[in-house]
Amino acid sequence: MSSVPPPLTPENPLPWEARQTRGAVEAFFDTLGLFFSRPMEAWARTRETGDLASPLLFGLIISWISFVGHRIVTRFVTVPVVLPGEIGRRLLLMDRPYGRAGLIASAIFAPIFILVALFIGAAILHACCLITGALSTSASGFEGSFRAVAYSQVASIASLIPAVGGLIAVVWWIFLAVMGVQRVHRTTQGRAIAAVLVPVIVCCGGIILIAALGAAFLLGRGR
Repeated sequence: MSSVPPPLTPENPLPWEARQTRGAVEAFFDTLGLFFSRPMEAWARTRETGDLASPLLFGLIISWISFVGHRIVTRFVTVPVVLPGEIGRRLLLMDRPYGRAGLIASAIFAPIFILVALFIGAAILHACCLITGALSTSASGFEGSFRAVAYSQVASIASLIPAVGGLIAVVWWIFLAVMGVQRVHRTTQGRAIAAVLVPVIVCCGGIILIAALGAAFLLGRGR
């Protein structure tokens, strides 16, 4: 697993990248199932360059579905059932002024932020690939990094699981992204792991800090 993988084989393309002949809906779910059950095969069938619209559109769709689903699950399941105490009550009070209108508005404008996030995430990952030497044998450049980020968004589906979904999504995303970086950049597993973990560690550290400050703020207001 630590050796440089062979070039990708476009003869049997990823279903989503052949959706013009397969049908968009069928190709989407076939690709989703492939990344679920056989991620190594999914990455092996992914193009290295060209057709940047395919990973962009796939990442946008799966991220949007996960975002809207997560908002619904959090509001109607996680907060009232998993967090029925004071923190849950205050979270509901904070979200109540927006209600359904806020949920609809966030669903409408979410694609804009998702697109920006995908490109920023790809830029950060690409910089880390450059730092760790993962691009030394790459023929795909930034496109490869973008594909690794976009298709790895399959992991965001795990965020629909109440309470622990976010953690599962992060771990799953790391797994997919490492495999993706290794394949599309034709690099070693060690360099791929290093490239993916650097931004994840920094990002997770920031999220934990923000969450701790937010919980302290909510508890402090309740006194």
